Amino acid sequence: MRIDINTELRDFTYITSVYKCIANYNLKGHQIGRKIGDMLEILTMGAVCQNPQLVERLSTEEKLEGYTTAGHKVEFGFFNKDQNSRHLFGAIECKCVGVEETTSGKNGRHLRKITTNESFEIEFTGRWQPAPVTFQLKVKRIVTPNTVEVVIFANSTPEVRRTFLFNVGENIKIVIDEENHCLVTTAHGNMLEEIPTIIRTCKTIRLQSVVSETAVFALFDCLTGPQTIEKAKQASLVAMDLRKKVDGYWGKEEVPAGQKHMTFVHVICEFSHWEKKSQNVIKTCIDHNVIVPDAVIIKAFELFEERFGVQMLNKISKKEFERDQDVRQAINDILTYYENRVFYDIVIRKYVKFGYSNHSLVVTPVV
Repeated sequence: MRIDINTELRDFTYITSVYKCIANYNLKGHQIGRKIGDMLEILTMGAVCQNPQLVERLSTEEKLEGYTTAGHKVEFGFFNKDQNSRHLFGAIECKCVGVEETTSGKNGRHLRKITTNESFEIEFTGRWQPAPVTFQLKVKRIVTPNTVEVVIFANSTPEVRRTFLFNVGENIKIVIDEENHCLVTTAHGNMLEEIPTIIRTCKTIRLQSVVSETAVFALFDCLTGPQTIEKAKQASLVAMDLRKKVDGYWGKEEVPAGQKHMTFVHVICEFSHWEKKSQNVIKTCIDHNVIVPDAVIIKAFELFEERFGVQMLNKISKKEFERDQDVRQAINDILTYYENRVFYDIVIRKYVKFGYSNHSLVVTPVV
């Protein structure tokens, strides 16, 4: 199968489909979010391991010293060796910036306390919207000390109206997609199925508690990777510092033709979170920036869940990749499923692979 990357690329930031996927696991954000980064790493490691010459020269999680003498911990470093020393010639760093959920208001202003037949409103007013959209949540009745029946509706076309039971501790999402359609998820539902389109903006509503016939709801904003610019700066500094140490130049355009010995590759997932300024930074400073499509990450999570069940999260790590043949096989099966078209170079706009040629790390189009 080949993914048409244009189905995921937009000229605006939006909430990635990977977020929809991990929302189905109902796990704490930092726990599952870290595993997205780990999955990106083992997919990259699987691709590296397809080339025996790279594997022979591979060092994982080693601090690489730059020109400034700062140590940079990157996922994959590559060294040529002679009798007396090792010579760095390439590095691959993986970066993942997921959705950040933050309270919609400080000092308790994100809380809404309402009783039966009362309601509160949530307004969406993005500059890209043709008109503001207002959702309203109304408590129809208190069913038990842990359950309320609510109705949610919006002043949209077509009209949105959903009635359901809401239990303490559960979350739902209210969404505006790129066509300005309004959607509402159910608690513990499959967000990939309930929201098949691209999420332009999203808020989370959680039922916090029911106290003395009063339901307490908490509101959260879902933000598209607010730390992308910091990640872009960090990756760019590492690339420049290593380049200066190995090749004697800070900028990639400054290295004379035929004298380049250091190649830095930046692998990214959830690319829809990266705004233009962050993209411009990494394009300027880094040799190759490649993205793994959302669909690949989602497929990987689904395959790991199918094969490893409740142990799936424990299996998503470089250590497990190195020691467990079943994990390596799962990653190889994903790469094969997508015909090794998993890494898309955002400058040359082609799927690429990693290789070794003339003592260098090379990135070449997949034929």
